[in-house]
Amino acid sequence: MGKSYFDESYFRMPMDDSQVLLCNRKISTYVNALAKAGFVIQQMVEQTDEATMQAKGALSDKEKKAKMLPISVIFKARKL
Repeated sequence: MGKSYFDESYFRMPMDDSQVLLCNRKISTYVNALAKAGFVIQQMVEQTDEATMQAKGALSDKEKKAKMLPISVIFKARKL
């Protein structure tokens, strides 16, 4: 893990022959944005694909992280 969960600053990541600008957000940032916009959360799912979870042997750094933290977080929300 290269930076703090609480660090929401932008960073550049190499991708193919260029770079992409990304940022990590805390779950509370998403929840609070939904609440502020008048949504109520009905369900939240945190998941990593089964193939990654079952992977063994020499794993890449990304695969190791994916086994420790969810790859995706999905919110089901409805507008009040």
